[in-house]
Order: sequence, then structure tokens, then C-alpha cells
Amino acid sequence: MGAPAPTIEKVEAATAGPPPQVRVDGVEVVQAIQEVGGAVPLIAEKRTYVRVYLGAPSSAISVRGELRVARRANGPWTKVSSFGTANLDATRTGSTLAQLRSRREDLSFSLDFRVPNRFTRTGTLWFKLGAVRNASNGHAVQVTNPLGPRTATFLRSPKLRLRVINLRYSTGSPPVQFAATESDLEHLESWLTRAYPIPEVEFSSVRVNATAPWPFNSGQANAQVAALRALDVAGGRDPGTHYYGIVSDGGGFMRGSANAIPTTPDPSAVASGPTGPRTFGWDIDGSYGDWYGGHELGHTVGRFHPGFCNGNSSDDAAYPFANGQLANADGAFTGLDVGDSELGITASALPGAAWHDVMTYCAFQWLSSYTYVGVRNRLVAEEMLFPPDDDDNDDDDGMNGVPDQMALTGPANPVHVTALVNLTDQSGQFAYVTPIPGTFPESSTPPDDRVALRVRLQDGTTRIEPAIFKPDTCRLPDDDETGLVDTVVTVDPDAAGLDLLLDGYVVATWEPGPAPSQAENVRVTRVRDTDRGNGEERPSTDSAVLSWDDPSAPDERVGAPGAQYAVQASTDRGQTWITLAVGATDTSLPVDADQFPGAQRVRFRVLTTNGFSQTVAETMDLSVRSL
Repeated sequence: MGAPAPTIEKVEAATAGPPPQVRVDGVEVVQAIQEVGGAVPLIAEKRTYVRVYLGAPSSAISVRGELRVARRANGPWTKVSSFGTANLDATRTGSTLAQLRSRREDLSFSLDFRVPNRFTRTGTLWFKLGAVRNASNGHAVQVTNPLGPRTATFLRSPKLRLRVINLRYSTGSPPVQFAATESDLEHLESWLTRAYPIPEVEFSSVRVNATAPWPFNSGQANAQVAALRALDVAGGRDPGTHYYGIVSDGGGFMRGSANAIPTTPDPSAVASGPTGPRTFGWDIDGSYGDWYGGHELGHTVGRFHPGFCNGNSSDDAAYPFANGQLANADGAFTGLDVGDSELGITASALPGAAWHDVMTYCAFQWLSSYTYVGVRNRLVAEEMLFPPDDDDNDDDDGMNGVPDQMALTGPANPVHVTALVNLTDQSGQFAYVTPIPGTFPESSTPPDDRVALRVRLQDGTTRIEPAIFKPDTCRLPDDDETGLVDTVVTVDPDAAGLDLLLDGYVVATWEPGPAPSQAENVRVTRVRDTDRGNGEERPSTDSAVLSWDDPSAPDERVGAPGAQYAVQASTDRGQTWITLAVGATDTSLPVDADQFPGAQRVRFRVLTTNGFSQTVAETMDLSVRSL
């Protein structure tokens, strides 16, 4: 009998030869921006990747691999598979910064592992490289210098608490209504979560009718956002929340700005900016409002322009990288956008010498390590001033509410004032004068000696009140120097008026209307909606409208002469309130159920004001499903 024929397995073993060899040339743990030495702090509970850079000294090969991760040095260990393949060849071998660069700047040349969320809690992560295999046939690949256990430390960091005011406006004939889309809001939240040094964004938004006619500028938008924030905070909302106004570019482009760059922690600084599908030649994810919002919000946490590219003012001499880049020419720092599958955004490496800091005006924007660390430091300081309330106080179970109507007046009530100021031509304009229905924390921003408010009393005497003035950011070189008065003062309800003083001179005056009547018959009704929105005809649908009667008004469709209305809603039985309108003059307001996500019951209140005093009328609790 002859020898048996070799099996297929034996033939393969006889012809395969020794397994290919690779070596570990480097490794880094990255979340948004990093260098191989790990200089950028790692944020606990933020999406994290371990990138392993392999060298293949001979033939080219494509490999997959496994990473073992643990929370203790001795395990237990959890296996994590690479989310892609690494293409290796002899031209990308070596452990120097220059030799690693091409692999760091392209995910297709590195072996990348997403760390499971439970392993990114505050504290130490242990990890080591497991098996590496040929991606084409699954055969083992020998690692000549196995990557033994290494560690990475995660630091607890605050969330970004953010309230987005979606300013809705109409323009054209017939009028067409525009507002940021749900996709715009999702892109903003996603980009901030990916790029900022935070574990997550505590995100909420509300659509609000813009009170200024279109075309308005970001200074006018910021005045309304600041007025809304003041009412929210007085209504019990978190004073550590940042406010940002977002404006669709469907009717035209509004250049964005912040109303301050606070040098100390001060979440009262607000900002606003545009959004839409433009690409600016490089942004192809469907909405540019994400990085644009990241820029303007950067100002509100103390970040200045470093002074690069087309009109970017040079305000930060400490910026460490050439030309506003994420890295100098050596490419030591490389960004990582972890992507968002729900928005169709794939993960990608961001070469540091080609991408630029978000505070510049350059293309290809991300956060540099310098800005990343600076933002984190400010958010930590803000949290010390305004610790978040992590308790869930909302109680949206059904209840039988009783209408509660009351007049909020007093001998010396706090009044929130916003006013637009032009320092260049020495002019000013009052925007909103609104009584505050509750307590209001003092701002950490000191008053400005150039600006003050003079309260005129009925007996002819006056009183000077210091004012907080916040210079506008993002002005072009030839723009006037402008800013916003955003301050709370004490004003007697029967005062005769206010004067806005600039360098001691009156630049604007304001007088209250007649004493406000209390709104009556506050109700929610269903109406047939045939409005046009975002430039497209919508099918007719039923929508909910909150409306009320003002007994002082000559026509039930409009408010009383000199009266303005703020509208608020509460989903926790009146413990806290969110503001849906400020400075309104009509006696109705559309309301949508999607303004109250997760809530079962909602009550509304209408604040009628002449600026110095106000009345309040509340509804009973209503089912959100009825809206």
C-alpha cells in the first residue's frame, strides 16, 4: 500500500511557510486630539480609541487584531476587535515621530480599537495587544515585540450644559417661515460631543419666534437669547447652562457672534450663529452650524481668536501652533473625529498640519490641544460655581391642576435689561426690559464704567445703576465696535423711565406703558395650519395655539398698547419654567408637543408686562398629547 494522500490542511501547512512578522512601532489613546506621548488629558466617559501602529519590515499585508482591556492590572480581560483593517508595508515602518506620521494621519494604516464605554469611567484603564491576523485569510501574524499591559488614566470632566434657542423668522412675499431643522440641531449636538472635552452635551432646545424683523443681526439675536435666559434662570432653570441662538440661513445669512468673552467663569455669556447645508469648500456632512456653533460657544467659555485666516482678529498671543493649525510642521498632534453613524459621519483622522483650530477663521476646523485643554479648564471652573443638579425633579404624572393667577409686583422688583450699544458712533437702543419673576444670581462679570442705567422716578429724582456691558465678538476689521448691555437692576414699579448712559451721555431712553392687566381666558386650541415653512409648502395640519385675552386690548388678536408678553411652560408642576416667548405683542403663540420631550403634563403661564411691573396668569396642567 502506498502512502496516503496529504490532506488539504497538510498541503497548506507545507506551503504556507513561517507566519508574517510585524512589530509594534507605537500606540496612543485618543478621543479628539492627541500626540504620541499622551499629553492631552483623557475625559472619563468620552468615546475613546486605542490606535496601534504596526510596522511590516518586508512584504505588504493587511491585518486585523484584538485588544484586551481591563480595569485592574490582573484582569479580568475583555477582548475588543479592531473596527477596521490596517494596511502595512515597508514604507511605513519605524517608531520616530516622522516615521509614524503617515499611519497616525490615516485610519487605514493603523490598527484601531474602540474602548467599550464601561472601561472609560474615571480611573485607570489597562490594555494590551492580543492576536493579530492576516485580514485576507485569517492566519496568525507574529508580533515580534508584543505590546504588554499599558495604562491610560481618565479624568472626570463636566458635561456641557447647553440650551439652544431656535430663532424662527419669516421673510418674503408671501411670507415664508424659516427655522433650523432637526438635522441642524443633531449635527450641533454631535459635533460638540465629538470635538469638545466633555463626556456628553446636556442638550435641550426650543423654537422661539424672533421678535426682531428679518434681516436681524447676531447682536439682536443675542439680546433676545439673553432675555430668554434671564427669564429661564429666574424660573428656576440651571444658571450654569450656556445659551446659544441658532438661525437658519434659508432666508439669508446672519453672521454669528458671542456677546462676551468672559475672563472668569460666567455662563451668562450668550452667543448665536447661522446654520444650513453650505460646505464652505470643506464641510460636507450636511450642516455647517456644528463647528460654527463650536466657535461661538468657545468664546463664551473664554476662548479668544488666535488671529489666522481672513479677518480673524489676533487676540490670543499664546496660541502655540503655526498658522492656526492643530500642530506645527512636524504633525506631532493629530485629531480624531470619531464620527456619528446616525448622521452618516464616518470616523477619520485629522492631520494636525492640515486642520485648524476652531477659534480661527480657517478651513478644516477642529479643536487644537491648546483649545481643548482651555475649554475643559473653564468648564471645570464653571461647575464649581454652578454645580449641576443631577436629581430628576420632573414629575410629569397626571394631576388635577388648579389655575393659579397672581400679580407679581413689588416695591423694588428686579428688572432685566438688554440694550444694543455702538461705541463707535456713540449710540444705543433698548431691546428688552423685563421684570424677573423670581431670584436671579449675580453675574461674575463686573459692571463697565463706560455704561450705566439711570432710573427716572415719578418725583423727578434719578438714581444711577451700574450696568454689565459685553462687547461683541467676531467683528470684521471695518465693523463698528458694538456690544450688549445684559444686566439686572432694581426698579420701582411706578418709575417713570430709564436712560442708557454711555460715557455719561444719554444715548437711549425708555418709558413704561400703562400698568399691565392680567391675562384672561388662557387656553390651548387646535387650529388648521397652512403656513409655509423652510421654503416648502407643508400640507395642512392641525396645530395647537396658546392664546389669551387682555382686557386692556382694543382687539383680541393683538395686545394692549404698551404691553408685552412673555410665555413660559412648566413640566414639573410649576417648580421650574422654560420661556417660549419674550417681548411678544400678539395674544397667541403656537405650541408644539415636541417642545416638551418626555413630559406627560405641561402648564403655561402668560406674563403681561409694561417693563417695570407684570401680572401672571397660569393654566391648569394639560396633557402634552393634546398639543
